Amino acid sequence: MVVIGEEYLLMNLLMDTLCLTAAMRLSSLRARPGRVLLSALAGALLSMIALSLWGLHASAYAALPIAVLMALLAFGLRRAPGGSARLLIAGLLSAGMAQYMHRLGLGGWAAALACAPGVLYAVHLLLRWQSRAGERADVRLLFERGGVSLDGLVDSGNCLRDPVTELPVVVVPYQAIRAYLPPGTRCEQLSTLPRGFRLICVRTASGKQLMMCFRPRGLYVRDGRVWRAADAVVAVSPCLHGRRALLPPTLNL
Repeated sequence: MVVIGEEYLLMNLLMDTLCLTAAMRLSSLRARPGRVLLSALAGALLSMIALSLWGLHASAYAALPIAVLMALLAFGLRRAPGGSARLLIAGLLSAGMAQYMHRLGLGGWAAALACAPGVLYAVHLLLRWQSRAGERADVRLLFERGGVSLDGLVDSGNCLRDPVTELPVVVVPYQAIRAYLPPGTRCEQLSTLPRGFRLICVRTASGKQLMMCFRPRGLYVRDGRVWRAADAVVAVSPCLHGRRALLPPTLNL
């Protein structure tokens, strides 16, 4: 089997970018676009070195240390263990995709071009996520007994995802929606958790705490002059004040 170095390097760079983006999109990990691209380039170069030293099959054993180094570069020391695990999972999925393309007869530059749309979309998501931090929007929540309007702020620190539905989480102040919650609900007293609600663990500046969360009847965010429906879980915070909701950058409109 003949391996062309330039094609192998390009393919690894494309797939590493996709794997890093997949790890970020499917979890609460965050990284700047520049760090993601640097990590992808480092992974591609190390894979190339491993191939030249140990051959195609033996270089597969270098996947774990390469994933750890890539996670360190992209996500930092504290989040490297979780990032490494997610990168390995994404790498196995991408390897399966590469094998499928190979069976279809695609190889070399053709396979790289087949991956290009996915990479462009991944870069678009990274830049979109980065540019939305600090963006303001109007939010409308609908309940069984009416609705309430809130001021929304895209918070880059809000990386919450509901473990049950895997949906992003919008954090709203308790005082702003207390009139629309079931009678007797007090978010600081978890024993008053209403039927249909559940608890979600949230890490804040003061440590971990449990918040009540639920799926609203409707959630709309105004994009310019147009109201768009958003699919998300709402968490009720006793610490927030006023009428400001914290929106996650990953909220799809």
